[in-house]
Amino acid sequence: MSLTAGESNFENRGVLKMKTFAQKFTKSAAALALGASVLTTAVVATDSTASAKDSHKISHGKLINSKSHKTVKGYKVFKSKLYKNGVKFSGNYKGKYYKVGNLYSGVKNKTLYKKGEAFTGEVGHCYYKHGKKFTGKTKADRYYFNGVLANGIFELNGKNVQFKNGKIVADRIAPIITLEDGAKPVYFVKNGEEFKAPIATAKDNLDKTIDVTTTIFDSHYNKLDKIDTTKAGTYFIKYTAKDANFNTSNVKVKVIVELKAVAPTTDDQNVQGEQDEKDDQNAQGEQTEKEDQNTQGEQSETVEK
Repeated sequence: MSLTAGESNFENRGVLKMKTFAQKFTKSAAALALGASVLTTAVVATDSTASAKDSHKISHGKLINSKSHKTVKGYKVFKSKLYKNGVKFSGNYKGKYYKVGNLYSGVKNKTLYKKGEAFTGEVGHCYYKHGKKFTGKTKADRYYFNGVLANGIFELNGKNVQFKNGKIVADRIAPIITLEDGAKPVYFVKNGEEFKAPIATAKDNLDKTIDVTTTIFDSHYNKLDKIDTTKAGTYFIKYTAKDANFNTSNVKVKVIVELKAVAPTTDDQNVQGEQDEKDDQNAQGEQTEKEDQNTQGEQSETVEK
């Protein structure tokens, strides 16, 4: 059947519209397909991650590859547990401590761990630093010894120190000096006689050992090496004790060396003898005179009667 020119144009317009519609439909379909493709890709990506997790499994207590069934080499975290060469790992890994695959909390090798990390802080009145019981001073200026807040006497920097609630207590107590038994504050020494100074010891509230120094002076406080007992005079022995905090105590002992006794000479002895004889004669004469007077008095009394 033949068409007129008008019908032919109408038909052409209809074909054109159909082509345009087809093109639009194709574009829409392409866009829809593209969106679906993106969506599918995202889903696949998620699935691939899941499949990566599913690529391992536990078999006979070991972590293996699901496909090859071979033990997984090296370190691998599976279901929140750390494995090494297929076995749950125990030990340090990247600064954290694991036990049987889990982050460990507890004490291991004298180190305290919490969730795999060496703990710093106080637990049950015991202070830890990097997992170890702490000895030293904290930022709060408190001292700990073996994790315990310092109370009492502890050695610090080579000397004993008094602490209270972790703080240093100032030491103002001097050592106590004690002289040996029988020691006296004053000694009287005969001229030329041997003299031995008493021994002194000292005790301190903090220091374990205290040295006692001895200094000898004469009466004018001139220092001497020793007491010369051949020279009469007064001497002093000064005992000094000093602790690590420079607290000082002193004790003094006085020593008096007597004058040398002078032995009498022969002339002195003769003079003394003559003097003694003269004294005896005088005494005898006085006694005789007194007796004569008494006798004379008695006779006079008899005559009068």
